[in-house]
Amino acid sequence: MLKTWIIYAVTAIAAFIFFLYYKMWVAWYWLMLLPLIPLFAFIACAFATTQLTFETELPADTHIGEPVYLKLKTYGPATYFAFFKVRFTVTDHMSGNTREIVVPVNDNGVTKIPVDTGHCGAFSFNISKFAVYDIAGFFHLNLKLESKNRILVKPIPIMPELMPNMYGFKAKNLRKSKQPNSEIYDIRDYKTGDSIKTIHWKISAKKDQLVVKDSLEEFGGHSRIVLKLSEDRNKLDLHLGQILFTSLFFLEREIPHKLRIIPPDRSEIAFDIENINDLDTALIKVLHMRIPKEDPDEEN
Repeated sequence: MLKTWIIYAVTAIAAFIFFLYYKMWVAWYWLMLLPLIPLFAFIACAFATTQLTFETELPADTHIGEPVYLKLKTYGPATYFAFFKVRFTVTDHMSGNTREIVVPVNDNGVTKIPVDTGHCGAFSFNISKFAVYDIAGFFHLNLKLESKNRILVKPIPIMPELMPNMYGFKAKNLRKSKQPNSEIYDIRDYKTGDSIKTIHWKISAKKDQLVVKDSLEEFGGHSRIVLKLSEDRNKLDLHLGQILFTSLFFLEREIPHKLRIIPPDRSEIAFDIENINDLDTALIKVLHMRIPKEDPDEEN
């Protein structure tokens, strides 16, 4: 804008000098026309702010390393005699870091803004400033536009160096059985409503009070996968990929498991994974977690 006004000022001075030495109708009209140029520019700028149609489009999720674009769509007659600059605030929700990108939009149509998918995480693109300029560049007006876009950059499965030993995940635990007659059972005191068939008569006779058999059954215990959150995003991306591979490996073999997240500065968070929906839900929550700052002394 400053450059435009400097050129305009130099032109106005030249026109005035020209008028002083060449007092004809051409010089007069040119001198009268110059003040109208900024006026028409301001009117065009103000009109463009009322006629602009604007929207953004961003996929809800993608995978690490895939090319993705934030699409900026502008429509309406305003786009033919004005141009725009959009400032986005990009937030990485895992690290908490923010940066700003400025995108010029010069025509009616779609502008593609590449999205950085180099690391896993949740990222938001919020408009912090939308400026409308007249085509000559004299004035600009700021618009207040609400446009919030988020994208999840998910990991891709990566085979770990050591595959899980299936024998180690076949341990059995006990839980209450729905079958009344089970070879495995616990003993407890009789309660009102218990079936007479569940009474253990021998032990009841010895204890001189009624006790019943509480039927139990074996079931596979939960395996555990551990993820330690790290500020090293390359290491974190690798571990997320390995955990995704391992979790899918378990689900394909119908092995329920727990995903344990260990932040550096607070107690662990655990997710029960029994199906693919549980895994997707856990992954979304992990990608929104803030990575705490690590204490260098702890590493040493």
